[in-house]
Amino acid sequence: MISTGLGYLDKLTGGLSLGDNVVWESADGVPVEYFIRSFFYGAADFSEKIIFISFNFSPHTIMQRYDYLFSRENTILIDAFTHGKGNSDSVFLDFYQSDKYDKKRVTCIENPKNITSFVSKLNEIERSNKEGSFYIFDGLTGMNELWKDEKAVLDFFTFTCPKLYDLKALAYWIVRRESHSKEFISGIMQTTQIVFSINTTETDYYELKVHKLQDRTPLYGSRPTSFKIIDGNILFEDRKTAGSFEIGDKVKNLRKEARMTQADLAAALAMTPGAISQIENDIITPSLQTLLQLSTVFSKPVDYFIGGAGGGMNSSGYLLSKKGGHRSVPHRHVDMVQIVDTDHYGIKPFYVTLQDDTSVEGPLMLHKGKEFIAVIQGSMKVIIGGDTVTAAEGDTLLVSDAFISRLQKTGDVACRFLYLLL
Repeated sequence: MISTGLGYLDKLTGGLSLGDNVVWESADGVPVEYFIRSFFYGAADFSEKIIFISFNFSPHTIMQRYDYLFSRENTILIDAFTHGKGNSDSVFLDFYQSDKYDKKRVTCIENPKNITSFVSKLNEIERSNKEGSFYIFDGLTGMNELWKDEKAVLDFFTFTCPKLYDLKALAYWIVRRESHSKEFISGIMQTTQIVFSINTTETDYYELKVHKLQDRTPLYGSRPTSFKIIDGNILFEDRKTAGSFEIGDKVKNLRKEARMTQADLAAALAMTPGAISQIENDIITPSLQTLLQLSTVFSKPVDYFIGGAGGGMNSSGYLLSKKGGHRSVPHRHVDMVQIVDTDHYGIKPFYVTLQDDTSVEGPLMLHKGKEFIAVIQGSMKVIIGGDTVTAAEGDTLLVSDAFISRLQKTGDVACRFLYLLL
């Protein structure tokens, strides 16, 4: 696992792997560069090449905005702006007469409007910068504005993305939301490994939503995660997991069924639209008074909003789950069965079998909370952070403020263990 530089985002997604192409679909006004900054601040010792391909901004602007990158000797800039959207203006050309210009680290594409010429130059760069290199494309939208051919941009992406994957490079691609056709976005989704969207909200929070994680399952499914940017730092709003009532989805669904906006509902409850947004995203829990008002507005009993905490518990206060008939949970190289089919008890138990010697990268289940393992048969190696521990039959492992990055069976027999998310 390669850290994104943000512990919470690593928990949410399972981190990055060599070959990952990450598409950031960003609304206007959302500073995606802070996610780039976080990666390199978290990987201060990053020694592979960093290749920044700019269609949207001049070299002078890029070097100022990303000064922490260009202070490194391993960063190079591919300037597709000056003779592209910059129209070869003398203001931008002055950069190449200044002392900031280093021809070993800045390559100016003479004719970026010529797709063949640009691709040829990029191919040349890719041949010299393979495994572990980090590519930053500051705008598929900027490409489209320059080339005026969305199909050509998509063709470029669907060619380059698999190529970088095979080269085991990492790449961040930035796309402006609502600037492309559905067919274009669909083509991006089908090709890349990871897709995030970042949006503004009616509050001072932004929202990050995971649209695709190839071979991984996001911690909160498709539900958005809120964050703030304070002094250049991304701060995620921690979210309830097991044991929460998930009132937010119920309120949001009822509001949409009633064809109400957040502002409409806020007016009915004498609240602000921002407060409604926070309720719908489970950032805050409504008070009893608010629940009573919601009950009146939507003609639902109060227990509709908070129901489910008891799940399938019988009147005597226990739940017996018989062997067999449990839900298998798909996971590569692992037989995984959820023992109790409910999320409402503050605990999610699984019975897991590692059958072969193939290592399992990342956690079994992405989870914001504690993980408990009790080995029933066999043994395995568990890599947690930078430590490697061996857990054998009868051993238990509690993981609290750490991240399991690999599991691997050891010995000749299958490793079977009880796995609890707390």
